[in-house]
Amino acid sequence: MSIHRFSTGKQFIWQGVVYEVKRLLSGSMLLIENVQTAESRSVPFTALAQALFAAELGFIVPRDPASPDPAAPQPTFADYPPQLRAAAEYRLDVIRPLLALGPAERTREMVAARVTEIKQAGQADASLPTSAASSASVYRWIKDYERSGHDIRALVSNSRQQGGKDQARLPDNVEAIIHAVIQDRYYVAERVTSDDIYLEVALRIAEENRLRPAAEKLAPPSRTTIWRRIEARDEQGKLIAKRGKRLAKQQATQYGQMAYPSIPLERVEIDHTAMDLIVVDDRDNLPLGRPTLTYCLDTATRYPLGFYVGFDPPSYLTVMECLHHAILAKGNVRGTYGTQHDWLACGIPAGLAVDNGKEFIGADLFDACHALGIELAQMPIRTPHFKAAVERMFRTLNTGLLHTLPGTTFSNPQQRGDYESAQEACIDLRDLDTLLHIFLLDVYAESFHRGLGSIPARQWEAITREGFFPRLPASAAELKILLGRVTQRVIQPYGIEFMRLRYNSPDLAPLRTYLAGAKVKIKYDPTDLGGIHVYDPRE
Repeated sequence: MSIHRFSTGKQFIWQGVVYEVKRLLSGSMLLIENVQTAESRSVPFTALAQALFAAELGFIVPRDPASPDPAAPQPTFADYPPQLRAAAEYRLDVIRPLLALGPAERTREMVAARVTEIKQAGQADASLPTSAASSASVYRWIKDYERSGHDIRALVSNSRQQGGKDQARLPDNVEAIIHAVIQDRYYVAERVTSDDIYLEVALRIAEENRLRPAAEKLAPPSRTTIWRRIEARDEQGKLIAKRGKRLAKQQATQYGQMAYPSIPLERVEIDHTAMDLIVVDDRDNLPLGRPTLTYCLDTATRYPLGFYVGFDPPSYLTVMECLHHAILAKGNVRGTYGTQHDWLACGIPAGLAVDNGKEFIGADLFDACHALGIELAQMPIRTPHFKAAVERMFRTLNTGLLHTLPGTTFSNPQQRGDYESAQEACIDLRDLDTLLHIFLLDVYAESFHRGLGSIPARQWEAITREGFFPRLPASAAELKILLGRVTQRVIQPYGIEFMRLRYNSPDLAPLRTYLAGAKVKIKYDPTDLGGIHVYDPRE
């Protein structure tokens, strides 16, 4: 009785096919490989165990390679890979004229003449194998073919015993020098070629040969060998050494698909982008530059929620204006902007996904989300794929609208070519605002979305018909207050001094007495400093 285990390297016969265990996976899974076809697949351990107890699977006991197990099932000729079958058929074509002769008639001169004929045919026909057969190979093929009873499978190459990939043919001391040079010289941030490594290896071998007698001198490897050794190294390690951990992780990581919610406003993504368009002044038509777009998108329906366009750099002001536009009802956009459809979406988001820009991680947005009951989700740094919906929307906006307008800058200089964006620009901010409304409501929201599998506007309408009602603020004025920027000041007898302005009210007197010199939280609208709002902790 013998004990067996499904361990790495273990071979077994299952359903008439020889398999080898390549790796043990998590979840009681095994990665097995078909020995003949090199096809891999993962199977559960329970399936193999049940096949073993049902006598459908048997372990292969290691034997001497010179005496194969006759009980093991032999593959048919069709089971071999195409390149091995082609090589066997070529060998049979080479020896076929000699097989018609008896052993006594098969002289060395006739075999040599057949080898010469094959060489000449290979030179005349480029489709034939470039490596011509030798007399020794022809004798060996004839012997194997006749011994097998004229079975073409005897002419199939035993590729597993021919060395090949990942099997070194160099002396160990030469391999050690190559390994040391690659480790010392290649794994650096500077640009190093395989020729540099080859020259360094040749130099070190020459230094080693100075101390060796003539009969023991080492032969330097070829440039191709050095290139193969470098290519066989761990790609992740080479990327880390050359480009750093962050870029190596970004290049080597495979991203899956994010599971988006099914309820509107459950997850809203917001971000900024510099628009690929130069805008002109509405009075003198002078080019002003590229405006910044802050955009808000509902990930459940991909329906646009709101946006803000201006020349302000990404800041909490642009975030505040975008959220204000997204939450409030949009009114009569058909009459104002000439769209064919109404803007359906409004309401307070349940969750807001942001990146790590300064405008998103400050106290202003945190305080506004806390007051409105919005869960603020900050994505890890340098992970734009965590906000894939809004990032993809920016690309759609560029290719679908901005790159078709006069004055576009395109996405890169190669696309722009000789196009003079500033000279061709003729759209002002008011025109751009109108174009954005028309594109978002009449084109984007009414077009089939492949990732959604539906039309955003129809998806929003279908869910709202089922009884979804978004959360709304008490009033537009209160929303403006809650979204305002936050800071702290001390109430003085003459009021509150802020932005070199003085704000005063009779209501501040009792609050000043209550705080006794402590700072009070105030909120303000950066676009309107005519008044500020003071938080009363007593109420």
